[in-house]
Amino acid sequence: MKAIDLNNQISALISNLVKSKVSRNLLEPQLKKYMKQKILDDKESKASIVAKQYQFLALWSMYKSFVRNMDKGNISSKVTKKIIKSFLNSVLLRKDVSNESRQAFQSKYGMLPPTFLTISPTKKCNLKCIGCYAASSPSTETTLNWTLLNRIIEDAYSNMGMRFFVISGGEPLLYKSENRTILDLAERWSDCFFLMYTNGTLINENIASRMADLGNITPAISIEGYDSETEERRGKGVYQRIIKAKDNLISNGVPFGLSVTATKKNISLLLNESFYDFYFNGFGATYMWVFQYMPIGRDFSEDLMISSRDRLQLHKIQDRILSGKEYFIADFWNSAPMSNGCISCGRAGGGYIYINWDGNIMPCVFVPYYHDNINTLYNAGKSLSDALFTPLFVKGRAWQKEYIGTKDNPGNLLRPCFYRDHYKTFYEIANQTQVLPENEDAQTALNSKEYYEFMLKFDKELEELSSPVWDNLKKNHKTKMQMSDVKYDTGLTDDDFTVRKLKQ
Repeated sequence: MKAIDLNNQISALISNLVKSKVSRNLLEPQLKKYMKQKILDDKESKASIVAKQYQFLALWSMYKSFVRNMDKGNISSKVTKKIIKSFLNSVLLRKDVSNESRQAFQSKYGMLPPTFLTISPTKKCNLKCIGCYAASSPSTETTLNWTLLNRIIEDAYSNMGMRFFVISGGEPLLYKSENRTILDLAERWSDCFFLMYTNGTLINENIASRMADLGNITPAISIEGYDSETEERRGKGVYQRIIKAKDNLISNGVPFGLSVTATKKNISLLLNESFYDFYFNGFGATYMWVFQYMPIGRDFSEDLMISSRDRLQLHKIQDRILSGKEYFIADFWNSAPMSNGCISCGRAGGGYIYINWDGNIMPCVFVPYYHDNINTLYNAGKSLSDALFTPLFVKGRAWQKEYIGTKDNPGNLLRPCFYRDHYKTFYEIANQTQVLPENEDAQTALNSKEYYEFMLKFDKELEELSSPVWDNLKKNHKTKMQMSDVKYDTGLTDDDFTVRKLKQ
């Protein structure tokens, strides 16, 4: 009962904060202090102090990025009210019965369920981007039917207490089955929150208006840099269509973010603060996800992967921006301290699972191997929960637990991924459990000696470079939880990389 009362107080406080600048000036210091203390004093959390520092910074920068755009008029009061209900109350504070489902799951299986589900309901896409992890194209028709898609959400909602769903693709706005779309899915599950990765080219005035009416879905639009970088990978004219999309979203008061794939071709852009200033201030983004290129998918290439040195430099600038400028940036690998490690394999405490357009259930969007298919499970009278206990998922979670370590002696969370950063471990697990490849490219990668040796070389370099950085972060952590007080020393110098001048 006390937890419910406290959550009601938090919800009321934030509701008041977003109503007026006057309230924020008076109450923001109290909120910030409370958030720090709540995260630091969480006795149930298994996260180290370093991880808790990042968790606070993530939540605070998320809040600041939101109100910054709200004050600019980019996010409407109507949408804000609905986001407080669907995201703050349902996802963050869990002011509903979802905890009952999670506790029932724990009693049955001996672990808490994962927190969210990522699903790609269609492989179809109107673009054909170079190196697409999903190998999507306009000619691809593979799609989950509406009845099945809705059943999956119902399963995760009722049996795992999930209220947060990530929609990927293909292009989600091309999804249509039984005369239903992704926006119909968001409407059907109005007390949940949906994050949708999209190329943005289909967000017209009508789509943006519908999103505003729903208030529980936000699009993360894919870019590669500025216009030339984006169009080199995604096609001529795409960037101008993205600008039109963001204008439509802003005019309807819908918060949106950006999704950036970091490659050797655009890393110099991402290592310059003006890139983030442009997109968070001039462009109007509320958040940004960075996905370092993974050598999987269509025509995968090791040559596009950023080096381990660039990865650490990217982590350095992301830290500086998160703490100094309070832009909400999350990097799927570099931000592992926020989640206290890898979140794949349905890990309890912030973890997730991935289902693709064929119904294959995978430990991660970037781990294209599986054991179970959702159709097979349902036909056998089972549920999505059963997929969590296949050998791949069980061994993956066992590795995570051992690697993450303890509060007082955490593992190196700057190299958290059991595929990208510990490929030897993944390779052994994959062969022990006889995984099935998602596609021919995945099979080729698993069978390739050259690929294996390349990944191990990358992992060794990353371990050597990141270990002293992580040790330094642990040694210099501050209980005041101010990352600006922590000396971040990568051991690298500006001479180790070249940053080309950004166009404004």
